[in-house]
Amino acid sequence: MGDKAILTEVLEASRLTEAYADLTAKQIINELRHVTTDEPSVRYAAMENDRAELGEPEDARRHSADDGRKTYTVDDAVEHLGFGKFQLKLSVLTGIAWMADAMEMMLLSLLSPALACEWGVSPVQQALVTTCVFCGMMLSSTFWGKICDTFGRKTGLTASAIVAGSMGALSGMSPHFYVLLFLRGLTGFGIGGVPQSVTLYAEFLPTAQRAKCVVLIESFWAIGAVFEALLAFAVMGTYGWRVLILLSSFPLIFFAICSMWLPESARYDMASGHTEKALATLMKVNFI
Repeated sequence: MGDKAILTEVLEASRLTEAYADLTAKQIINELRHVTTDEPSVRYAAMENDRAELGEPEDARRHSADDGRKTYTVDDAVEHLGFGKFQLKLSVLTGIAWMADAMEMMLLSLLSPALACEWGVSPVQQALVTTCVFCGMMLSSTFWGKICDTFGRKTGLTASAIVAGSMGALSGMSPHFYVLLFLRGLTGFGIGGVPQSVTLYAEFLPTAQRAKCVVLIESFWAIGAVFEALLAFAVMGTYGWRVLILLSSFPLIFFAICSMWLPESARYDMASGHTEKALATLMKVNFI
């Protein structure tokens, strides 16, 4: 509505309403953006970044409407690619990340009774195990978001998975309760960045499938919680809670290794000015 109001004011002020009556708002904006005169021209600043074409220099972009060449934005390319093999593989990999997240959360309810039996910790100390994990997640949310916006979605996601998986495995070898608290807090710090997998996933999904796929990914969280309960039933009575912690951290380590395969988000590359990388990523996705 804001765009429509602005265009109405511009057209009425210049008395060009009848001349532009058959054009849409987007076409009018495109015409106004390509006016090249010595006089100040009308610019629609909100579309400067969104309409940057793949692989096209800034100076050539100004004349793209005049030479008849057809250009595409990142959103246009993602819509054209649709939902294929690459998106299916990315769905499974993102689902593994959510499974690993759920397993670490479910582990907390299974760990406290075992610690009470082995170390004789009080109920308050048992609650501290859960509190440390969630404090780590709370403190790291903004941190991982900044990392992903600065260095890329893939870099932040891989780093957070490595931190969570390695600290989780090390916590299974804790010699003392307070060492366990510290390591579980670092595990939570890493887990805070795992939801970035959904951000990367959504940026490769066409609009028609985006909402449906993101919601379906959450079903992997329930699968991970059930799997953790079955794993505890099979392992904890025989091998103890240390082995359970080690096995529970394996999905995060596995995801960290598999995330090396992930390409960087083409949208992030475009926002960072790396148009050639964005084009190469979309070309790679097209041939998977």
